[in-house]
Amino acid sequence: MLRKLLSHAAIYGLAAQLPRVAGVLALPIITPFLTTTDYGVAGVVTAYVTALGMVQSLGLSVVMVNAYVKHPTRYKWVWRQLHGFISMWSVVYGIVLAAVLYLFIPAEAVEDRWSIIVLHSIPAMFLYQSSHIGSLYYQMQQKPSIVATQGLAVGLITISLNIYFIAYLQVGYMGWFYSTFTGAVVGFILIVYPLYVQEGLLPIMRFKWYRIREALRVSIPVIPHKFSFFLLDTSDKLVMDILQVPMPRIGFYNIASSFGLYFASASNAIVQAANPLYVQLYAASSGKKAALYSIRHATFSLQAVFFAITSLACIWMKEIFFILIKNNDLRQAYPLAIVILMGYNYRPMYLALINKLTYGEKTAGLWKISIVASLGNVGLNFILVPLFGIEAAAYTTFVALMYMGYSGYFFADYRNSASLNYYPLQWLTINIALLGLVYWSMDMVFLAKATISLLLIVAALVSLFYINKRHEMVQQL
Repeated sequence: MLRKLLSHAAIYGLAAQLPRVAGVLALPIITPFLTTTDYGVAGVVTAYVTALGMVQSLGLSVVMVNAYVKHPTRYKWVWRQLHGFISMWSVVYGIVLAAVLYLFIPAEAVEDRWSIIVLHSIPAMFLYQSSHIGSLYYQMQQKPSIVATQGLAVGLITISLNIYFIAYLQVGYMGWFYSTFTGAVVGFILIVYPLYVQEGLLPIMRFKWYRIREALRVSIPVIPHKFSFFLLDTSDKLVMDILQVPMPRIGFYNIASSFGLYFASASNAIVQAANPLYVQLYAASSGKKAALYSIRHATFSLQAVFFAITSLACIWMKEIFFILIKNNDLRQAYPLAIVILMGYNYRPMYLALINKLTYGEKTAGLWKISIVASLGNVGLNFILVPLFGIEAAAYTTFVALMYMGYSGYFFADYRNSASLNYYPLQWLTINIALLGLVYWSMDMVFLAKATISLLLIVAALVSLFYINKRHEMVQQL
């Protein structure tokens, strides 16, 4: 399972996630032409768009995944009805998005207000739902090459236009918005033929309302859960905007948090590849512990890989910033990037937990994980940012992400259905210890960093060897 998961994740990561990766590669070219204010405006606008984006699909992806696994002969009929409903709802959603942007676009960007509204609301109304359903379909089909090819095309166009608009035309933050809009159009065009013609997944507009209500009963509890990702990933900028933190300081924080989001986007490759495998293994686990052992083995292996990658990146974060960021003001944000990046190690443990709960349709209790984590993050930011500055937001994000990843293992919904121990406290302790190690070493000399990096690589290899041997022993019992 692990080999298949990683091979699919490599395809997703190298191509389907290329727009975010492209953003990293373009940094040395575009950052000389950007200011902290540009990053601040982009961060605030993106935060509002992301906040509302959590409700566009109404959580119906969970219903689609379950229909695919549980009803393999008629899932397309279910998907087409849900697609029709989402298409109608997206028009209403796009109007609401336009109104919110009109009211809350920062004063520094008011002259571009209508351009920003159009560039975000049109794709939301007419484009994103098709791309989302197409991506989900090919993930479940375990055909990553199709998603990867489309992602590659969108990524190449996005990176080229980012450079053109920002470095050549020097339009500042608008360059990101123009590029993203064009990428959305290209992505829609590329998915139309395979999704609607080849697979026959045209939306049914005359859907049965009682079936939609049944689907929403399962999906609605997922919305607050998904909204929590916004509150954890990007709400910091909104809180700072509400607290009237100067836009350049918001931009300073935004460049630091973007490195955590770059890794989160790359780790989405793992999530995209793992979700169908996890769901199928949970479906096969009834009376078969071998499937559950395979899930735990993959989870532990991924956790060790995540720890190794993030720790190495954080040890060298100062050097990474000086290579990629050609702006002296923005370069000083590397300590905040370290704290935020180490928080995203929660994903592997969270992945195993959430797939278990959603497959069993135990979504009603997800708020205990997500809402507590996200609202706790927002509340602490309102309290601590005025006292300690924007640096406090990085630490509250780390704490909230740790809660998100590990707390669910202690709740009844999981414990009543779990048969294997995932040792959440041990993994949490390692995560916190590694944060302390990499933060302590961030300003060390080259030789000291190289030595610590080598030791971390050895520790990761030994851990993977132990995890594999342990799995082999358990499978033989």
